[in-house]
Amino acid sequence: MSPTQDGIRDDLVDTSIDECAPVDGFSADQFAIDGFSPTVFGVVEFDTVATEEIIDLEVADDDDVPPGVSRGSVAGTIVSVIVHVWLLMNLAQMAVEEDVHWYEPPIDARMVEEKAEEEEEIEVVEYELANPDDRELEVREVINAASIGIAQTEKPKQETDPRTIDELIPQVREQRVYDVPEGTQVDERIVVNGTNGEAMIQLESALDRVTWEVAKNLQEKRVLLVWMLDGSGSIAKQREAIAKRLRRVYGELDALQKTDQIPRHEIPLLSAVVSFGEQTKFLTENPTDEFETILSAIQNAPTDPSGVENVFTAVKQVLTVWSRFRVQQHRRIMLVAVTDEAGDDFADALEPSIALCQRNGAKAYVIGPSAVFGRRKGFVPYQAPENGQTYQLPIDLGPESAVIEVVDLPFWYSGDQYTYLSSGYAPYALARLVHETGGIYFMTNTTTMSGLSPLGVFDSASLKPFTPDYSFGSPAEYQRDLMKHPLRVAVVKAAFLSREYKANGTPRLDLRVTPANFRQLASDAQKTVAVSQLAIDTILQAFPDGIEEGLTLEPSARWRVNFALTYGRLLAQKVRSMEYNFAFAAMKVNLSNEEVATKSNHWIVRPDTQINYAGNYRRVADKSRTLLELVIDEAPGTPWAVLAQRELKDGFGIKIEQRFIPPPPPRSPNAQTPAPRKKVVLFQPEQKKAVATKSAPPPKPPVLPRL
Repeated sequence: MSPTQDGIRDDLVDTSIDECAPVDGFSADQFAIDGFSPTVFGVVEFDTVATEEIIDLEVADDDDVPPGVSRGSVAGTIVSVIVHVWLLMNLAQMAVEEDVHWYEPPIDARMVEEKAEEEEEIEVVEYELANPDDRELEVREVINAASIGIAQTEKPKQETDPRTIDELIPQVREQRVYDVPEGTQVDERIVVNGTNGEAMIQLESALDRVTWEVAKNLQEKRVLLVWMLDGSGSIAKQREAIAKRLRRVYGELDALQKTDQIPRHEIPLLSAVVSFGEQTKFLTENPTDEFETILSAIQNAPTDPSGVENVFTAVKQVLTVWSRFRVQQHRRIMLVAVTDEAGDDFADALEPSIALCQRNGAKAYVIGPSAVFGRRKGFVPYQAPENGQTYQLPIDLGPESAVIEVVDLPFWYSGDQYTYLSSGYAPYALARLVHETGGIYFMTNTTTMSGLSPLGVFDSASLKPFTPDYSFGSPAEYQRDLMKHPLRVAVVKAAFLSREYKANGTPRLDLRVTPANFRQLASDAQKTVAVSQLAIDTILQAFPDGIEEGLTLEPSARWRVNFALTYGRLLAQKVRSMEYNFAFAAMKVNLSNEEVATKSNHWIVRPDTQINYAGNYRRVADKSRTLLELVIDEAPGTPWAVLAQRELKDGFGIKIEQRFIPPPPPRSPNAQTPAPRKKVVLFQPEQKKAVATKSAPPPKPPVLPRL
């Protein structure tokens, strides 16, 4: 019979202690100590550390009770024995070193991390990579380059002879595949969004960043790298810079593989070169791992004189021809496009090219220009060698958003007009291609940006909250979203109206008048601002009364500053026009012919912070100033703030400074003009017959290049 947890044999018949008579003043309740149950009575086992003693107590039968002894006394005797034995056992335990526990302790579960045996520290050799033939190249430091290193290294030798593609991977077609992060449950339509508008960097720095991106992708799988070069003549210098930097790029990638920083796949990197213009030209017949072939293709890339850049059509054609490397060899396709324009075929080819990239898991990287702010066309100054004159050549550089969202208004008074302002963002179509394929847009200072002002002054961190929405794949999608927001509708409508109804810039500010013509000249000055006033009133019809009250409810930071800038500028120019108009009306009424003849014949118009003539428009001026200051506060260091500051540079009021310039004295009526002296000819020379000379032909007009 095994003891129970409390040390009491549980197979005997229980007898309640309450049935026993109290002994020596003990009650039944006082037995419920140290794990004893007051309802258990019978044979008890006492377990100690030193000895194990079992005392069996048997209940006497009626026949065993001696004569003269009652049952109560027998029961009391038994209880007394139990108590004395219990006391003796407790006294015996005082001499034992270890405590005796009459209950099982609780389980203490802990997570203990076993210390692994310290492994021997492996020495890491740091390699700084650069062009293997740096001595042959011009030494140049790029301030913000992100290159992998600058020291020389030898080109690794090929360990195995290359085999043909068919020998490596069987010709098996696979289903549509996507490049998505591992370890995440995703829908097959999800595509990782890319990065747009990297800070303005040199072309060499952008190529170093491309090197890093290629190396990062090579750590995951083999890569097909396709260089896509703009064929226009305006990018000839960029092609030369790429060819010069290319040896360094591939030298760094080879060195990374040599140091096992890139897995040593068989032929891990294949490259190809294409050029695009009106047509796409494959400068390498097939992708290759021969560096000299790639270098020669870039150096000898032809120039396309058409001036057309069908970059998105080129993306489609490249993926159509070489997508087999994705399917058959499981290579990641990386497209690196180098261009200086926004692309001419985005209307028809942008969305199909994005869909094809997503289907094949291809990433698009673009090294290109900054978009012009709120316009599609920019201009490049070109000096013709035929006549030395400078021409402004139009070029596609924008806009930075899906549609034009900036009102087209000239500024008053002297100062920068900012007609062609750099936006700090990529052209929308190229940015959407990068955004939807998970690539990066590297903004670099191209030749086509020479007509923009200012260049590269906007910080990418300041621009980030105002980045355009690149999720719209069609004008219909954009319009459906636009109609949900009244403020946005007003801004876009005003932007379009401002290109249909042109407001004039600075009116006439300096007038010389006489008593005979001062009223007519004042009326002519009023007509110039009346034209601007009519155009501005027409544009302002896009803004219903009280629409600015919904400004705080607009969730987009970009659209808030768009609205505040557009509405604020329109109100400012309306106040100026009315102030100018009223000012010259006052000059016509308040001045007399005598005052003009003696006191005021030279009028100079200057801006003023006070509204001096159109008093009814002081509240409008205050509203305009509040909106423009909101733009400066919410969007510092952005194109919106530049335009708002320029509008606030001069006050909205008009002050006319009157001067008097004495007229020249009249000529005396008695003064006689001396008669001219006659020449006396003594000898008449013999007249020669006139010989007809051919006039030189007019110079031919210069041949302007197409950019």
